[in-house]
Amino acid sequence: MAFAHPFFLCLYLFSPIPGVAASVYNPAVRQAYDATISLRIPEGRRLIQQELLINPDNAAALLVANQQDFLTWAIQQNPEVYTGIIARQEKRLQQLSSLKENNVWVSYALAEVRLQIALSKLLQGNKLSAAWDLRQAYLQYSANARLYPDFLPNRKTLGALQVLIGSVPDSYRVLLNIIGMQGSIETGMANLKAAATKSNPFRDEAQLLQALLQHLVDPEANDEAAESVLKLSRQSPDNLLFSFAAIHVLKKTRQSEAALQVYQHRPQQAGYLAFPYLHHMAADLYLYKGDFGNSVKSNQLFLAQNKGDNYLKAANYKLYLAHWLGGQAQQAEKHLAQISLLGRTEMEEDAYAARFAKEQSHPNRYLMLARLQYDGGYYEDAMKAISQMPLKPETKTAERAEYFYRKARIYHGMHNPPQAKRYYVQAIEASQHTNLYFAPYAALQLGYIYQDEQKPDTARQWYTKALAYKGHTYKNSIDGKAKLALQTLKNQ
Repeated sequence: MAFAHPFFLCLYLFSPIPGVAASVYNPAVRQAYDATISLRIPEGRRLIQQELLINPDNAAALLVANQQDFLTWAIQQNPEVYTGIIARQEKRLQQLSSLKENNVWVSYALAEVRLQIALSKLLQGNKLSAAWDLRQAYLQYSANARLYPDFLPNRKTLGALQVLIGSVPDSYRVLLNIIGMQGSIETGMANLKAAATKSNPFRDEAQLLQALLQHLVDPEANDEAAESVLKLSRQSPDNLLFSFAAIHVLKKTRQSEAALQVYQHRPQQAGYLAFPYLHHMAADLYLYKGDFGNSVKSNQLFLAQNKGDNYLKAANYKLYLAHWLGGQAQQAEKHLAQISLLGRTEMEEDAYAARFAKEQSHPNRYLMLARLQYDGGYYEDAMKAISQMPLKPETKTAERAEYFYRKARIYHGMHNPPQAKRYYVQAIEASQHTNLYFAPYAALQLGYIYQDEQKPDTARQWYTKALAYKGHTYKNSIDGKAKLALQTLKNQ
């Protein structure tokens, strides 16, 4: 199961509650935390260092300091700073492990710092070492839950892990269970709900995490998730993290105009951590809208600020599209050539861009416009674009299948299930004897429609059909969604 951006992993990391003895969540730590979670990292570093000079063994302060390093790495992914960040995180873990204080604060900080180390390694591609640290963190959270069942921050992070583990395919979940990492969407969401609804210093963060995971595991909760993150971003207009989450969910739920409003009104004053990926997201939003000039400017800004290797291929692909659709063929070809030269293919966006560049074929303009406008939630424009495409006997199989698929998605977005069903079935028929992804995606979407219509048996048939397709581009992604949907049906 893929995430839109690896930075979302950082949303499992939040600060503790008031403690006793040396490890105490005092006003100074709270102030540093507030600055940190808003992504005013320089201010947060200054404040937490003042606290650590006074009390170097305060587990609360050590955790906030560690969070600052992790957020910097997760957001910017600059390989030049990775070694130093990991070294500092490991040193803090050793310091926490040596504390003799018997206190929930220390236990929680141990789990959080271990998880941050695991996620830092995972983002760097060090999967084996990350898996070990993740297991150790999970076991610590589980122990904390037994010893301190009313400690809401622990329930929040443990709940997030339970949901994520519970949402992976059965074959992987069996292995996780064997090594002591048991997941359950239902249990995890219950833990998150407790942290999100009961009074505690980190209720807003719990609400944000709850909305993000609802969006991930339950397509029917998209509107609710979008409303929740938008409310949080409006309540805390100085919090860049909340702005990012709102843009992400609104973009994924095809509410481009609202997402652009959040982007344009995000906190931009000096003192915030540079966040290049925000501009890459905005470039997509402008592309959906047909504002090709601002799409180009936004991705150029992303490329100028970005220090990592992810999304370089995707950015050049979107620059190609913006120039090509805008009638600048020469500039488009330059960016098409750049796709194969830059970056990695770890992210789904980058992998797609690499495949496109390898095929070296210009897309169908009608289909591309319809696809982009649909992705932005501009359904009427998308229908107008695709309706102009002539279907002829000599139309390529791939274009014919995509025509039916795109039309189905548009009708689906316009809340017209009968027409959506009709065109999804036609997309499946047009894709026969091919490995095009339109057929399995259409089957998955038909499952969603029938599940929404309270017809679980029919929905189950379509999800199973989606799983049966082999060798297509989005096999892992579609299978993950279909298996998660089947699991949801079991619980109904």
